[in-house]
Amino acid sequence: MVTWEMPDGTEFHYLGEAVSDAALREFVLRFMSAEGMSWDVGKWDDTALESAFLRRFGEKIRITRERALSGVTVLVFQPVLAGA
Repeated sequence: MVTWEMPDGTEFHYLGEAVSDAALREFVLRFMSAEGMSWDVGKWDDTALESAFLRRFGEKIRITRERALSGVTVLVFQPVLAGA
């Protein structure tokens, strides 16, 4: 599992094997910039994030949002198997 944490504590977990932690970090920061997103992931469009991930890495994912015990948001990037 690849994990990256933003300065506000928001976590991103990628459950596949094709993307490194550095690539995930770069992707999230570029998505924020390109899409005019703020640091508030609560306002992000998960469909746009999934589409951008597909364009960047060629892998279809499904994003789920979880809340950690500490209260921070966790976005989980789950690869979608072909035909699923």
